[in-house]
Amino acid sequence: MDLTEHAPRSPYDTLGGIRFLPRTIDKMRAEIDGKVGEYYARTGFSTRLFTLFGIDADGFEAVVRAHDTDEGVLEGLLAHKQPAEEEVAAYNHVVETWPEGNPEAQERHRMMLEKAGLAHRTDIVTMADRLDLDDGREVPHGGRLGKGLAH
Repeated sequence: MDLTEHAPRSPYDTLGGIRFLPRTIDKMRAEIDGKVGEYYARTGFSTRLFTLFGIDADGFEAVVRAHDTDEGVLEGLLAHKQPAEEEVAAYNHVVETWPEGNPEAQERHRMMLEKAGLAHRTDIVTMADRLDLDDGREVPHGGRLGKGLAH
């Protein structure tokens, strides 16, 4: 995986019904290959994914190293811990709505939009939409959540 040439998958992409998992797999594979670019596999929102599976970054890396396919990674994670349906739903909701309800994180979100030259996109209120914009994906006015694509 070479994230110096292209972006990881969207935060909205799912594997086993779990948002952000394909993106984190891409970032970890790129780290393993030494081609992570500006992305980080061990910090940021990925840590919430690790928590969902009761694993840390090193454990996640070990699972990714042990499996060549996304499906294999998912099986390896589920062998470690199978989160309840309610846990997955709550986690996905946070992926879809973050930083809703957190004024400090909302301010950081706005600052990151400004830093990326996207201050004019005041309609972008979620981290997932901001990441998609940062990665060069088109995000409709009002964001994906506003268009009903995140649910």
